[in-house]
Amino acid sequence: MADDQNTLDTPLSYDEIIDTRGLRVPFVQNIITPNIEKPLRNGRYEAGELRHLQSLLKPDDRLLDLGGGLGLVAATASKLTPEGEILSVEAHPGLLPMIREVWRLNNVDNAELKHGLIANTAGAAAKFYARTDFWASSAEPHSRPFVDEYDVETLGLDALIHAFRPTIISCDIEGAEEALFDGLDLSGVRAIVLETHPKVYGVQARDTLLDTLKVKGLAARPQPRPTTVYVLERYPDWPPQNPRTLLATCMKDEGPFILEWLAWHKAIGITDIVVFSNDCTDGTDALLDHLDARGDLTHLPNPASQFGSGYFQPSALNYVQTMPVFRAADFMLSIDVDEFVNIRTPEGTLQSLLARVPPFDVLSISELNHGSNDQTSFRPGWVTDQFPAHASPHPGRWRAKVGVKSLTRLSDRIEKVRNHRPDLAVPPEDAIWLNGSGKPITALAEDATENGLDSRGARDLVSLEHFALRSIDSFLVKAWRGDVVIKGKQVSNAYFRRRNRDSHREMDLSKGQSLARLVYAEFEQDAELMKRHDACNKAHQDRIDALNADPAYRARRAEIVNIAAEQKTPPPAKGTDGDIQSS
Repeated sequence: MADDQNTLDTPLSYDEIIDTRGLRVPFVQNIITPNIEKPLRNGRYEAGELRHLQSLLKPDDRLLDLGGGLGLVAATASKLTPEGEILSVEAHPGLLPMIREVWRLNNVDNAELKHGLIANTAGAAAKFYARTDFWASSAEPHSRPFVDEYDVETLGLDALIHAFRPTIISCDIEGAEEALFDGLDLSGVRAIVLETHPKVYGVQARDTLLDTLKVKGLAARPQPRPTTVYVLERYPDWPPQNPRTLLATCMKDEGPFILEWLAWHKAIGITDIVVFSNDCTDGTDALLDHLDARGDLTHLPNPASQFGSGYFQPSALNYVQTMPVFRAADFMLSIDVDEFVNIRTPEGTLQSLLARVPPFDVLSISELNHGSNDQTSFRPGWVTDQFPAHASPHPGRWRAKVGVKSLTRLSDRIEKVRNHRPDLAVPPEDAIWLNGSGKPITALAEDATENGLDSRGARDLVSLEHFALRSIDSFLVKAWRGDVVIKGKQVSNAYFRRRNRDSHREMDLSKGQSLARLVYAEFEQDAELMKRHDACNKAHQDRIDALNADPAYRARRAEIVNIAAEQKTPPPAKGTDGDIQSS
């Protein structure tokens, strides 16, 4: 493509080519000074901007590159936009031949270069101040000494946008971006990669700039760490209205607890529920079959059972991701029947949660364990009524890390959904991963084996209420049944000890309960459904009675009761051995 020529262009002299991030760059020593050379050689120069563009660009995109620099942005974009075009604007006259040479070495054939300063609208020629390090050159003379000055034409961004019609803008113009986008029509722009310079114009002006772009529909991606480079994207469908959210789970002998859990999650806005069951003895499968016939959920046999595998949960999650309901979903969540998603907004719904967080790939919800609440015997009824007390929601550092379950936004950025968190199809640094307070986090993205999170300050908007124990008798049924995830895995006394925390009552469950009772009231109108529910309650109690007739289980029950009593006993006073001290 044709580009501007400039009489200040001078022939380049170099005898080495540097390879950086797959690009060839001539080592011109008066341009690539030591401050630039090292990061260029190790691939760190402009790495953030280039990585962001690689995650954004599509083959037919039109990139407007404001601040061409060495030409690396355009050269990278050229490889990613074979059907698109690139317009690069650079104010420094000494860089124009360098850009052209970089483009020649990298076979860039879909880019145009313009020489000029960038302003909101076109104006008279203005001074440009060149400095020893080209990246420090700018249109302001006061920040540091300059070695030369030039009169450079001022190009209007309004005219460039109108003529070129960019879909993506990359902007790094050393502070001139402060009021650059004011009043401009950016409706055709899908994303901007913006280098801000608060040292030039201040933090308040930077925030005003970001707010200006947000009003124009371009919202900054959440940043887990302080940065000067922002990716602003247009999310025309955020928050999505009436999203389809898929919940997948496995069940075995959970009959007494299904209807409350189902009512709760339907009430908060879960639209599609798929339940896989195996080896049920308490009527769980019959209850699920009736709910399937009613259209409340989809009930399937666990595929692991069909193929002789003991990996029940992994098999089920793999299978559900082949189903049409998965392809139709906007979000997916994998939780167990003893886990309740407690949305802490005034409305208590999934829709209200989405409205309070920025667009994300993953939102990981920290569990909060509810102990046995001094309940030894099984009583039919709602677990959220019977077991309201829980572990501290503000733990110290040593108990802060807890398990998570993740609300995953389904897109080509996600490779696979797993029980606690998904696998990513994008580099970890490009993922938008939030905690339950809507704050950006990095730990789970950076470590694909990590399933837990520091829960401090992570439950402001949503928490995962985990009723892993229920009563002691129900816990013993769970221990008899075995783990629902992997066949043969046992539930130990240590499991009870770790989760029997019920010294706090700060978490409010009332909004979820009030919504769920409306759904549950409709369930109660179905006589056959309630008959099957009652049969599950009876089967659960019968199992408890049978276990308590077994001397081994009676002994274990006594052990659990003792553990619970010990946990209620205050620790000895500091400086004593626990004995009562005489006065």
